[in-house]
Amino acid sequence: MAAFKITILGSGTMVPTKRRNPAGFLVEADGKKILLDCGFGTIRRLADLGCALEDLDLVFISHFHTDHFGDAFPLIHSRWVNDIYKSKHNKPLLFLGPGSLAKRFKLWRKIFWVEPKENYPVYFKEGTVKIKTGKLTIRTFAVKHVPWFKSVGIIFSYKGKKIVYTGDIGSKHNFEELVKTVKGADLLITEAACEKPTPNHYTIAQVKELKSKSKVKKVLIVHVRPQHEKSIKAFCRREKGFVFQEDKSTVVI
Repeated sequence: MAAFKITILGSGTMVPTKRRNPAGFLVEADGKKILLDCGFGTIRRLADLGCALEDLDLVFISHFHTDHFGDAFPLIHSRWVNDIYKSKHNKPLLFLGPGSLAKRFKLWRKIFWVEPKENYPVYFKEGTVKIKTGKLTIRTFAVKHVPWFKSVGIIFSYKGKKIVYTGDIGSKHNFEELVKTVKGADLLITEAACEKPTPNHYTIAQVKELKSKSKVKKVLIVHVRPQHEKSIKAFCRREKGFVFQEDKSTVVI
């Protein structure tokens, strides 16, 4: 029996297209439903796929670009209103993410949320943390993406399987350190947004080298710009262990 099921809610970039939403991935393991990133449009996509918002157990935010966290705080408000509609008790929701996550939530709430009696049970763990929920182990790790805020990636371990999601990652991230982090993963979910190496994003060539040196079994390429899709698809047809899939599709590990 598979250890993980990953549903691709959004595999695109900041500019959505008819086929691809901004970043969002639903991970199901050990009876838990975990959201990896929550770019704008994610709430709608969850509804399209029949996943109830109240069923989410944990939300992970890799960094503070809106294509990765634009729907995160509206998700809380939606859950609260939905509980009112259904006369349900509020289910606590844990957020994992970079430093300043809780502070940003408070600022967002102050500006956009004017419900005086709302007190939804939201909890935050920031930075590099390790938690265990049932038999599922979750760790976060620091990621170099842009210099003006911190970013984190996430590692799941369950039933002898390992999954790693980097979020957006750039060439300033220590490569050898990254090799150690993702080493032996059964699935690596990572970006290939640029044709040439940049401080803020990776290329498909860099991902290929990373897979080779870290002995990763399978790589799911995400965060691809529309103009690069054709070449990425051709690459994945040539190279064993690389996949580039459509939104709403699944990967089972």
